[in-house]
Amino acid sequence: MTRRYRPFDPFERGGFEPPRDIRIPRPPRRFWIGLSLVLLAILVFTFASPVVTVITELQWYDALGFRDVYSTRLVLQTALFVGSLAIAFIYLVANVLIALRIRTGPGLRAVGIKRPLVRSATGAIALAAAALIALILSTGAGTQWQALALFQHAAPTGTTDPVLGQDISFYLLSLPFLHSVVNWVLGLAFMGGLLTLALYAWRGDTFALNFSPLAIAHMSGTLAVFALALAAWTWLGRYDLLFSHNTSVVWGAAYTDVNARLPIFTFEAGAGVVVAGALVANIWVRRTWLPVAAGAVWVVMLILGQVYPAVVQSFFVTPNAQSYELPYIQREIAGTRQAYGLSDVSVQNFTGDQPLTQQAVQNDSATVDNLRLWDFAPLQDTYEQLQSIRTYYSFFNIDIDRYTIGTQYQSLEISSREFDFTKLSPSAQNWINEHLAYTHGYGVAASPVNAVVGEGLPDYVVGDLPPKGTLSVTRPAIYFGEVPDPNGTGYAIAPTSTKEFDYPRGAQDVYTNYTGTHGVSLNGINRALWSLKLGDFNLLVSGQLTPESEILYRRNIVDRISELAPFLSFDGDPYVVVVDGKLYWMVDAYTTADTYPYAQSSSYQSNDINYIRNSVKIVIDAYEGTVDFYIVDPKDPLINAYAATFPQLFKPIDAMPPGLRAHIRVPEDLFNIQVGIYATYHILDPKVFFAREDVWDIPTASSSPGATGTQVQPYYVLFRLPGESQPEFLLIMPFTPHGKPNMVSWLAARSDGSSYGKYIAFELPKDKVIFGPQQVANRINEDPSVSRDFTLFHQAGSQVLQGNLLVVPIGDSFLYFEPIYLRASQAQSLPELKKVILADQATVVYADTLQEAIKQLVGNAPSQPPPTGPPPSTLTAAQVAQIEDLVTQANLHYKAAYAALKIGDFTTFANEMNQVGKILDQLQTLTGGTTGTSPSPSPGARASPSASASP
Repeated sequence: MTRRYRPFDPFERGGFEPPRDIRIPRPPRRFWIGLSLVLLAILVFTFASPVVTVITELQWYDALGFRDVYSTRLVLQTALFVGSLAIAFIYLVANVLIALRIRTGPGLRAVGIKRPLVRSATGAIALAAAALIALILSTGAGTQWQALALFQHAAPTGTTDPVLGQDISFYLLSLPFLHSVVNWVLGLAFMGGLLTLALYAWRGDTFALNFSPLAIAHMSGTLAVFALALAAWTWLGRYDLLFSHNTSVVWGAAYTDVNARLPIFTFEAGAGVVVAGALVANIWVRRTWLPVAAGAVWVVMLILGQVYPAVVQSFFVTPNAQSYELPYIQREIAGTRQAYGLSDVSVQNFTGDQPLTQQAVQNDSATVDNLRLWDFAPLQDTYEQLQSIRTYYSFFNIDIDRYTIGTQYQSLEISSREFDFTKLSPSAQNWINEHLAYTHGYGVAASPVNAVVGEGLPDYVVGDLPPKGTLSVTRPAIYFGEVPDPNGTGYAIAPTSTKEFDYPRGAQDVYTNYTGTHGVSLNGINRALWSLKLGDFNLLVSGQLTPESEILYRRNIVDRISELAPFLSFDGDPYVVVVDGKLYWMVDAYTTADTYPYAQSSSYQSNDINYIRNSVKIVIDAYEGTVDFYIVDPKDPLINAYAATFPQLFKPIDAMPPGLRAHIRVPEDLFNIQVGIYATYHILDPKVFFAREDVWDIPTASSSPGATGTQVQPYYVLFRLPGESQPEFLLIMPFTPHGKPNMVSWLAARSDGSSYGKYIAFELPKDKVIFGPQQVANRINEDPSVSRDFTLFHQAGSQVLQGNLLVVPIGDSFLYFEPIYLRASQAQSLPELKKVILADQATVVYADTLQEAIKQLVGNAPSQPPPTGPPPSTLTAAQVAQIEDLVTQANLHYKAAYAALKIGDFTTFANEMNQVGKILDQLQTLTGGTTGTSPSPSPGARASPSASASP
């Protein structure tokens, strides 16, 4: 039998034991002083960090001219946090006080005995729990400032959804905040009810669920609040149906959603209000069964809400899906195309199967002259070895852009030369070098996409240190760039008494001092504040700082813009541009959402989205660090709401200087998403869409015989669109039919002038076979001349690198092109462009230069004669040994040549390269090839980055 104990009663005294007088020693005065100092230190430590953060961040924003941006965001966050904290705390404390008062009962008060409510152990614990719950809820509410900003500035777009008649702006701008509010209220009502229930059920040493009538009344009131919150949550669920995916057939509200779930949700919301009313009435009726019945009714409605739509779907819709779902598929097609900016794609027919003629090549000479023969990976490797100059410089990325060099509009590949502190020797990685001396990178390297000089190297229009070439760079210092800064410690201080390293020049390095004006001054108390913020004591005590010193903080450009506009998503490929001799970074920014009606969901940067716009172009000055945000899509309701919230942050695209505007482009991240969507949503007929009989695939191409094909990536090209008179900068992607390798269409995104942002889809005849990239790759890998040379190169101690296979339209046909690079097997060897492969629908040609390949392809030059020597498999042992010896000699002369080049000894470089050429002639004689090696460059031609010798 279980022993029972009476609950503890603080008013009860034992009859047989006299009260004891317990004396606690009084602490000495020094104890209280010490305790006060400890508490003061805790308070300072707790509150100093946020205060320092706010002050220093405000200084940083102010230095960039965006003080109002930070203060506006701070006001929104503070308003949400303080407002929600006050509401939650008042609501919870009111319920706690009511419950504590009811717990004491009326009996003791009737005889004049009052028990303390708040000062009791129960009261203290309950109030502490209320404060903790309120703090947790308000902390979450403070993070919803972006949703509040959108809600405050919601404006109609003029487009409404086809089911509930709401403007699209409601789904993009208002609904997310309403969900946040309802979810917060739901959490508050649930936690408030739970806390109230716990107070009534707690009996000191156990819990009991026998409640007094007053307790039942009070709990009915808290349950009524919870029921109303559930009703609101269910009502908002009606709108969620329009971007749900409850069937495998339709994205958005399908037949079952509109005709079964929507009525059920409406009924549940109304029933929730009725249940709340019944619970309010129970405040006076005070019956236990009524809250229990309300809960049971709600459970029954939830079950009904699951069962009824399932029955409709299974027994009516699924067996007759085509007839039931066609109207909703039509809505999905229109909604998805609109959500991803594809509703205005123009469609044209393109033959693509005509023979490639000399006349077509001449008419599209700009296209041929801008075929990208330099892939990013080998070119970056070449830049790293020939243009880094010193080990501490790095080229983090190769970008492609278009420039007018002289009078020629052409594609260039360009990369910034940035300072990578991690590449310094460990002994040099000290605080002064990192933050005061090595503060910036220097200049760029750029070369035409297809120009080759010497033994297969790029032809620079700008390069070397200091920058030289036809593309003028007059302010080459790069204080802000792509150098990763994972810990936020990559700040610089300039100017200081320590001279900044500018660039190397022979035995005497060149030094400089920063003259920018947009850093944060370190005068006065600012040194202490920034020292606390960065946790860097050296910053506080260093003697190298001067009254003019500024801290350059957040030097990584993505970190910089992410702080200024955290509500935007950013393209993964920032690119450097040269305008009027100055260096700038351009970054594409996106607004995204996941609540667009009838739009298919996609994944972007680990988030599910169903709406995206490239609404903003961001320009960062690589020297000053200033940032400009230009709105390029004023029809986007999201960016308009943010611009209304932060009017100081955004500028219209017309305010962008013309020199910068000439370099904007349709970004790859956006185009990649659009390509994936358009592969299916080019279909406009809902019946065809339902059958999925015309779905396209992104093509694949293998880079070597037997290799698995990889997806072709969108690529920038400069060529003339069919029907246009001038070449333009385009981003294109071919398509193949689902499960087949032949090409069926290609999509082009335009980037120049007034045509920016326009899309054209060129569809090919369905009754003809046009080779896709994988089919052409197979033809290349099966070509006897190609396979023979690849085998020979591998046997001779070299590595063959096949470039990306790209395709462009010329005339009424397609031209496929692939560069071939050769790299010695030794470490740190340079990849050199050695061969060019061109193909059309009938022919594959393989030549040393692009011009030779074009001549062979259009029939004005004979193809290379078959080899007269023995095939590699029949070479004698003596011949193989001789070949290996010659290859070894060639590698030695090759290394000596580029060792001389790095120190500027052009005479030795030319002599060594002449020796390499002679050895290659001997190799070709031994292997039965033709002697046609390129002449070795003169020292003067090699020294000038502007020297041009197109293949």
